[in-house]
Order: sequence, then C-alpha cells, then structure tokens
Amino acid sequence: MRVPFGEVQEVLRSVLLTRGCPEDLAEQVAREMATNSLEGVYSHGVNRFYWLIRNIDRGWVNVQGRPVLVERFAALERYDGQMGLGVPNALFCMDRAVELAREYGIGLVALRNTNHWMRAATYGLRACAQGLAAICFTNTFPNMPAWGGADPRLGNNPLMLAFPGPEGPVVVDMAMSQFSYGALELAKLDGRQMPLPAGYDEQGELTTDPEQVLKTMRILPMGYWKGSALALLLDLFAAAFSAGNSTAMIGRKYGGDAAVSQVFIAIDYTRIVPPDRAGEIAQEILADLLASEPLEEGGRVVYPGQRRRAVREENLRLGIPVHERVWRKILSLGG
Repeated sequence: MRVPFGEVQEVLRSVLLTRGCPEDLAEQVAREMATNSLEGVYSHGVNRFYWLIRNIDRGWVNVQGRPVLVERFAALERYDGQMGLGVPNALFCMDRAVELAREYGIGLVALRNTNHWMRAATYGLRACAQGLAAICFTNTFPNMPAWGGADPRLGNNPLMLAFPGPEGPVVVDMAMSQFSYGALELAKLDGRQMPLPAGYDEQGELTTDPEQVLKTMRILPMGYWKGSALALLLDLFAAAFSAGNSTAMIGRKYGGDAAVSQVFIAIDYTRIVPPDRAGEIAQEILADLLASEPLEEGGRVVYPGQRRRAVREENLRLGIPVHERVWRKILSLGG
C-alpha cells in the first residue's frame, strides 16, 4: 500500500505523544523516520517504528532524555544521552560536531547511553547540507559472530561517511555485516531471498534465506575477516571515546539494542582546500566512476547516494510504500 508522507509523519508523531514524548522530540523522530522511508530506506523508517515503541514501552528508551555535556576539550566533546531517543540525540550531537568544526576545522562528539539512531545517513546529509564532510559510527548489541566464531560477540556496528557532491551528497551508510538486520527483516516481509549469502543456517551452511539468518543470528561479516576486524575497532573507538558501553556490555546489561555508544565527526575541509578545487575533485572522481562499462546490457553503475533524490520524488508523488501488516500494527499503537 502507499501512504502519503504527511500522513505517515503525523501518525508516527501522534503515537509518540501517547508515550509522553515531548512535542519537539516527537516531531523530530516522526519527521526523520518518515523521511527514511520516503527516500527508500524502508528498513530503518516506518518498518522500524513498532520496534521503537516496543523499546519505549519496555523502559529501554527514556522519552524525556536529552544529551548532557560530560567533558569538553577544544574540538572534542563527550555527552551522556540519558537513555533518550536515538534520533534527537544524534541530531544534537551532529549539530555540535558541525559547530566545533566551524570553530576548529574539525569537531568530534562522542555520545554514550543513547539508543538506535535509525538511518546513519541522516546525520551525514545534515553535515553536507552545511558544506561539511562527516564520519559517524555506532556500536550495537552482540548480533554478529567474529570471523571464525559461531556465537554473536560483535555488533554489526554501522559506519557512515558523507561528502558534498556536485549533484548532491555522496553517502555510504553500511553495517559491518553483509546485510543489515533491517534488510533481512524487510526481505522476510517481502517473502524473498537475499541476492547473496547473508549468513549461516542451523546446519552451519551459508544461506540466502533471511528467516534462517534471523533465527541463528549467524550473520555474515562484510568482507569476511575484514568486516569482523572493522566492527571490533569501531566498537573500541565508540566505547572508549564516549566512556560508554561496549558491545559486550550492552549484551550483558540489556540483551538488545539499548544504551549504545556513538561518535560524530564533522570536517570543514574548506579551511585547507579551496571549495572550488574540492568540488572539481569530487566531479572528476564521480564522472570517472559513472563512465564505467556496465556488466550487463542496459545496466549502469551509480555512486552511493545517487538514487536518493529520484526515490524521494517518486514516493512524494505516489505515497510511501508500506506493508499493510506493518501499517496495521502501527495504527494499533494508538495516537
């Protein structure tokens, strides 16, 4: 089914208000989660909303929580998220990183005791809109085995990099697993297989069946041992910089995605490179990539973030695609 963007946003906002969420925070969460689906990231938009409300209802998310400054040194700041909503906390920290970068050329904000930020690209797009590059990452609860291991010890710790491009931001937003759990859940809803092996089934064999991987939680690290190693270091950086929970600590305390640690970095590269020259470099790199010979007849190579605008325009015109079962569950939440 297709639901107009404004209706989706209003329904999400009204449900959040029934949980005691302050008006401004409810507005931010509803806008960003509706926008995620509007721009084609359905796994971290409307489809993730029921899960968010469940975590609020079980007491993992403090809807009144807001970031509190803990430490500050020059271009570095550290905050405690007070177990608040992940989206508003992350928006605040990205904005602080941008402000620090305006002053120092680079800004780094570490955040502990926060919750799922939904789509990581949201925060890179926010920095790019102000002419800055951004790098952000988060840890998660243990949901991925280390390379060579059978039980989940690592998070699939998403990493996001964004750079202003000549026709819109170039954005990479990726989990350290071959596919995110949100992508697996969406494929399960659609009744389809993954295009490549996503993890292991109960017999220890690689499988493209999302339901099997969701059951075993033996998701495949991106790049095998490389994704495993990168996940470990992202967890170390996020937990150490924020003095917050590591993936292992999150698993012991909550057994789910709560009280995570995150890092937000903004870079005002125009302090050392003329903006026109940086733009020329971006144009040259992207033009060369887009000139690739397609592997299949009629195909094309695109850069990450290129299709976002076209998807957004289509969904604004036709409405956001929403599974009817998902929409019924959201409507059942009240509001």
